Amino acid sequence: IRFYLHDQFNGSNPTTAIVLPPRNNETLFGQVAIFDDKLTTESSINSKPVGRAKGFLVIDSLSKSSSLQSMTVELEGRKGTIVLHGQNPFTESQREIAVVGGTGEFRNVQGYALTSTTGAEPGGFIAIYEVHL
Repeated sequence: IRFYLHDQFNGSNPTTAIVLPPRNNETLFGQVAIFDDKLTTESSINSKPVGRAKGFLVIDSLSKSSSLQSMTVELEGRKGTIVLHGQNPFTESQREIAVVGGTGEFRNVQGYALTSTTGAEPGGFIAIYEVHL
């Protein structure tokens, strides 16, 4: 399953809220953010929507830019959700996050998701996810 995630943390319609500010400005350690991001078929935010990714991330490293991410993926036309959870060292070009389960037609799935940041857009960034179940 492949989709583009559009994380908007600035602008008129943000999809991410920082609920705890960082405790360390160099690595952003301690920052907590909640998100409800649009998923699309292509990298353009105006391309066909395919669902939403909802969850949180916690910047959890004093020594590098990395977050603990927990995310539920809801796909249009599918009955159920896919749950991703794990470390997301967001400064690396490609990351791997575990698929730890799901609901409905995705009940008991396991696998992994490869993700990378593909670009920026006004107010945020774009990431591609390739989910392998």
